[in-house]
Formats: sequence, C-alpha cells, structure tokens
Amino acid sequence: MNANRRLQRFTLLKLTSLTAALAIAGCEAPPDPERELPPAYTSNRITDPALGEVSDEIHAWAQERTGAEGKPLYGKVEVLPPAPIVQPYGVGVFQHEVRLPVIFTTGPGWDGLEPDEKEEAVAVAFRELSARLLAVKHEPPLRPTLTVQTPEGLELSWINHLDEKNVHGDD
Repeated sequence: MNANRRLQRFTLLKLTSLTAALAIAGCEAPPDPERELPPAYTSNRITDPALGEVSDEIHAWAQERTGAEGKPLYGKVEVLPPAPIVQPYGVGVFQHEVRLPVIFTTGPGWDGLEPDEKEEAVAVAFRELSARLLAVKHEPPLRPTLTVQTPEGLELSWINHLDEKNVHGDD
C-alpha cells in the first residue's frame, strides 16, 4: 500500500509540473507578425547584399533590352546564388570555380533577330554581367555563367567565356 501511495504522489507531482510548464509556455507573448526573421534555408538565395544589388541591376538591365520591332529581347531573368562549377582543361585536369549562374529566357524580340545579332546580344549580355561582377570586389573575383534558353527550355547558349560562336541551335 505504501508503494502504491508513493506512485500516486509521484504521478500527481509529474502532472502538476507538466501543467505548470504548459501554463507558463502559454503565457508567452504571441510572435510579432511585423518582425522579420532571417530565412531558415539560404542555399537557394543570394544572401550577400552586394550580390543582391547586382542581381537587381541585372534584372533591370535585361528588361531594358529590346530586339526586333522594339519587343523585349528577354522574357525572364533568373540570377541564382553563387555555385561551384568544374571547368575542363586538357585531359584529366579540372579547375574548380565559383560562378554566378544567370539564366536569360528569350522574349518576343529574340525571334526577329538575325543570327549575328543574336551572337552580339549574348556577347553584350556576358560582358555586362562580367563588368557588374567586377565592381563587387569579391575575392577571388566572381565571374558569371550565362545561359540563354527559349521559353520552352531549349538551351541556346551556355557561356563561361566568350568564343566566336556562342549561340547554338537557333540559327
């Protein structure tokens, strides 16, 4: 009987403690909806303020570009967070670099351009991205990787450095 009574007291003490803890937790002030919390997962976001500013500038610059008949050259622009890439050099030798991936999706003005005008538009875009990234003073210098694709997702160009031929499959 004595053991049974101790078990009842122990159980009552536990229940009282649990009830008190729940009551105290319920007394906290509700979270302030106006207070901004930092994002929990940042791997898909640009967290560097300087790169965020460059991203905004790239969006604005691309939206100003026009193609045939004054129609927008690019319909959509995506600037992704810096990502490591591997570039091949020779046989079995690779160089790792962190790049800023930028994806331009062609707009209604793209189709009316001649092939050499498309080449020039892509080269101008890559030079513009490179110049804006040089201004950030990132160490080591951050360079862009530019992808140009159709709205359907067909990749027309993927550039880490300029060549003679940068646009493929859209001639």
